[in-house]
Amino acid sequence: MQKKYLYNFIAFLLTASSFCSCLRETEVPIASKFTIETAEDKTSPVTVKINNSSYGADEYEWTFEGGLPSSSTERTPGLVVFTQAGEHKITLRVRNTVEERTSQQTIRVDSAMTIDFGFSIALNDIAPGVVSITNKSKGGSQYEWTFEGGIPSTSNLQHPDTITFVDGGEHKIHLKVFNGSKYEELTKSLTLQAPMQADFSYKPLPVDQDWEAPLTLETTNLTTGGLSYRWVCVGADVMSPTEETTTIRFEHAGTYKLQMIASNGKEEKIVEKSIIIQPNSGIIKQNNLKFGINEAKNSIGCFYSAKEGGVVTSSKIVEKKYGAWIDFGFFALNSSFNYCYFFAPNQAEANSFPKIDSAQGATFINNPSSMGINITNAVFDNIKKPSDLNQFTKWSETNQTSFNKTSAPHFVLVRTADGRKGIIRIKEFVKDGSQSYIIADVKLEKRAGE
Repeated sequence: MQKKYLYNFIAFLLTASSFCSCLRETEVPIASKFTIETAEDKTSPVTVKINNSSYGADEYEWTFEGGLPSSSTERTPGLVVFTQAGEHKITLRVRNTVEERTSQQTIRVDSAMTIDFGFSIALNDIAPGVVSITNKSKGGSQYEWTFEGGIPSTSNLQHPDTITFVDGGEHKIHLKVFNGSKYEELTKSLTLQAPMQADFSYKPLPVDQDWEAPLTLETTNLTTGGLSYRWVCVGADVMSPTEETTTIRFEHAGTYKLQMIASNGKEEKIVEKSIIIQPNSGIIKQNNLKFGINEAKNSIGCFYSAKEGGVVTSSKIVEKKYGAWIDFGFFALNSSFNYCYFFAPNQAEANSFPKIDSAQGATFINNPSSMGINITNAVFDNIKKPSDLNQFTKWSETNQTSFNKTSAPHFVLVRTADGRKGIIRIKEFVKDGSQSYIIADVKLEKRAGE
């Protein structure tokens, strides 16, 4: 009987052992697996869809580093949003009653990007321009700059060094920013004035057209792109040496070097011109002057002023208040030129012209031959200095005489109110209706200082 119980117990143990072996051979396998889906653009915010492909698990534990939500225990957690730029780990831990497994993936989120930049030009907008760039872009990881016409022409720096634009005109600055997912581009333009070109011209005052000392000339500044100036002329008196234009007085004959130094704060240029001043002959000599008939007093002009450089109109005498500087006037009633003569400025109104304020007197010999004075072209041409006029001893006629177009060349002697002597040669009578005129040469003593 005892043996029977023993045999039954042994059989039980063998059966149990066999059953346990069967349990170990049929364990369920387990794995942690998942995939993620995102848009190609990884710019923040990035939304991720989780696809769980795990198996053999009863429990799920998700961790989303930097995500919203940050964790989940659902098998399928749905959508997760990442707003912070950088790399973020997604971890899945799965388990059952026997085992657990873990898997992990990393997602990159690129910064939210804005693109902008500014620029400033050193000193002024005259070329060459040195330009500083201020990059105001955000969220970029790479930068590509293009500077049209600049030195350098490109840069990959976030904050590029200064750029030099040598030429004037419009220049484009182009920026391309990449944040790892996408590009943004922006173009701005800057305009520079042309580089400085320095030059000037000059001319003498009307009374100094003979280029004889003493002489005053006025400059005209032709510089473009200049901001400051300095005038230098050794041996002459520069009236305003730092102004844009100036007046220069030459008291003596000679050859002078006139310099203009132009600057714009970036560069300096010097222009030099040679000026020759002739010795003073003491006589103003002007050729081919036109004196109009009475009807042409406001178009051609009928009055002569040595100080104003020649013939002036009646309207200009009033406008510019030239009255005190008028030396003499010419009268011809019409284009027939049958009755012509020169007269004193203070007799303008008596000779059918508007009254001239501050006018001076003068005396004339309108017909020298009637007084036994013989003047020829040779005599006129040989008058080269004041003393040459001393050959004439008479400078006024008792009664006013006249001349006409049949007497060319015709000569008239004149002496101004301040005693300056002169001679007029009428060379031609030109008939042109109301704009008819004579052509004459004038030689007249200079005033002191002219």
